[in-house]
Amino acid sequence: MKPITGRKHVHKLLAALLLLPLAAGCSLSNKESPDTAAIDPPPSDVEQQMVAAAADPAMAPLSADTDGLTVYLQDRNGFIAPMTLRLTDEESGKPKEQQALSWMTDGTAASDQLPAGFKPILPKGASIRSVTEDAKTSTVTIDFESAFPSLSANQERKAVEALVWTMTELPGVKQVRFTVDGVPLRELPASKLPIDESMSRAMGINVEQASDLRPTRSMAVTLYFSAKTTDGEGYFVPVTRLIERQPNKNKAALQELIKGPLQSGKLLPVVAPNITLGEIADSDNLLSVSLKDASWEPEMQVPADTIEALVLTMTEVSGDPKVKLAINGSDSFTDTNDQSYAEPISRPIAINALEQ
Repeated sequence: MKPITGRKHVHKLLAALLLLPLAAGCSLSNKESPDTAAIDPPPSDVEQQMVAAAADPAMAPLSADTDGLTVYLQDRNGFIAPMTLRLTDEESGKPKEQQALSWMTDGTAASDQLPAGFKPILPKGASIRSVTEDAKTSTVTIDFESAFPSLSANQERKAVEALVWTMTELPGVKQVRFTVDGVPLRELPASKLPIDESMSRAMGINVEQASDLRPTRSMAVTLYFSAKTTDGEGYFVPVTRLIERQPNKNKAALQELIKGPLQSGKLLPVVAPNITLGEIADSDNLLSVSLKDASWEPEMQVPADTIEALVLTMTEVSGDPKVKLAINGSDSFTDTNDQSYAEPISRPIAINALEQ
């Protein structure tokens, strides 16, 4: 598979934002470290809280691409990651919910075309009776035949995350219901994890917990870091981090993004740690973010992938469809794709875009 939009080689890097591993000029080892086994699930008490929170309405993702479909797959490190796939003419005539499930089920013709290192989350033979959408409640219902697919306890939550986040990438979909032969699924069979009748993106994805956190005083922020395939191709991975509850969630998310990933050797930072925050303002579906960097000059270009990670993170956390970005109070800068940021930036339609 080839990228839908190729990444340009970085000729000018913003000095303090040069840690983005997705840029073609970065030289990072592809050798797997000893800790690249599948990530552990969150502690049981934390997991229960995240599942309970999933009943709350979440932001409806802003996809309108009729030729692409974003599905969530499992990467070689055990993370659930989005991938926007280009549909064939034959596939484009089917409902997108069905197309997505085909990509996500092992043993299908669609799943056989996935790039190396990514695999479907549902096992071969997973039987789904129907997938229906209720536009009035913004809910997709996935009805399994006879039973929820047979998975290990650790994989069950990953499957739920992947299904919920895939379906809520579709325009207007905010929640997902799981039923078996028409009866609401209340508990996952292997892990015995109880689930709500309606699940949203509030359940999180790739959940991790900051150190010394008291779960009863926690809140969740979803951050976009990066990873690399065995071929050295970069892609974004969303991670829901549980942190100490704070009054300004947007500011907290940016601070955590700057701190970088907790999974050393698996995920890579997208912003250098010496960047500091200026003002953050949220109004009229627009989040204005000011960053400070003493070494930055207006003629320096910012890595395009750094901007994308910032926009993905901030639109996910705030629910706003656009971000207005400034560096040292100035919006007169361009990225390594020569895009200007004088105007607000919309959330990308395609994430980790690949075509057949």
